[in-house]
Amino acid sequence: MADQSLFNAARRWADVPKLDPETERAAAEATVAFLKAVEAEVTGHLGKVETEGKDADELHVVWDFEAFDPRHLDFLLATLGEGDVRIKLCDGEVKVADTGVPGLWRMQSGRDGQVNSFILARIPKAVRAVAAEGKDAVPAIVNGGANVFAAPAILNELQHTLEKTDLVTLTDTPAFMVELTHQPMSPGDMNALYSTLGRGPVEIELRGMAIGKVNLTGVRGIWHSQILNTLGKTLLDAYVVAGIPPEVPIPESEWVDCLSTCADLIAWVEHDLERGTLGGKPAQAKTVVA
Repeated sequence: MADQSLFNAARRWADVPKLDPETERAAAEATVAFLKAVEAEVTGHLGKVETEGKDADELHVVWDFEAFDPRHLDFLLATLGEGDVRIKLCDGEVKVADTGVPGLWRMQSGRDGQVNSFILARIPKAVRAVAAEGKDAVPAIVNGGANVFAAPAILNELQHTLEKTDLVTLTDTPAFMVELTHQPMSPGDMNALYSTLGRGPVEIELRGMAIGKVNLTGVRGIWHSQILNTLGKTLLDAYVVAGIPPEVPIPESEWVDCLSTCADLIAWVEHDLERGTLGGKPAQAKTVVA
C-alpha cells in the first residue's frame, strides 16, 4: 500500500505546474512539516486509545487551506495523492474526498469549492451530521398496487432492522443488507421502494476494481447501495441499514497505516531535497568550525 502511495504521488507530481527552485524547496519543506503534524496528531490519538480505551475521543483535526502558502498547495496536494472515496453533501454544496494518506480528507464547500480544508478523521463530522438528517422511520408505502409484490416485506424488514440498529457509533461490522439483485422484483416493486424511501442529501462513490455508489435515502440510516462494473453493468443492488456504511470511514486500526504512509512520503520528499531533485541544488551540509 505504501509503495502504491509513493508511485501515485510521483505520477501526480509530474503534472504539477513548474515551480522555481526556491518556491519548490519551500513547498517541499512545508509538505514535510504538514505530514509531521499529521503524524503527531495520530501518534497522540493512539496514545490516548492505549490508555483510555473506548473512552478516548475520536480523532478529528481540521487545517484550513488559508494556513498554507497558496504557492505550495499544488505540490502538497500532489504529494498527498487521491484516494477512492468521493462524497457529495446537499447536491454538491459540500464535497469530501479522501487523500492517499489514510484518514486524511479534503473538504470543499461552496458551489465553486472556494472554501477548502484538510480533515484528519475516520470520516469528517460534516458527513455524519448530514447523514443524520431525514425521516426517523419508513413511511407508508407509496405507489403500491397490483403489480407490487416484494416491496412491502422489504420495507417492513428495513424498518424492523432500523429500530434495533445503532446509527451513532462508527463500526467496522458489515451492515445489514437486503439484496435486490437476485430477487424476483417487478418494476412495480422497484418503483414502490424508490418512491417510498426517497433520496437523501448524501451521495458516496467508491472507486476501485468496480464502482460503488451508496446514496442515503430519505430515511435516516437506510442507504441504497449499488456496485457497477467498468461498463456500467449493475453487479449488486441493495438497501443497507447503518448510520454510515462501514466501507466509507477508515477503520480505527488503519491509523497505523496512516503513520506508515506519512513516514514513506516524508522520506521520499526529504531524500529528493537532499539530492537536489527537488528545489535545485542539494542542501549544503553546515560546516562546523573547531
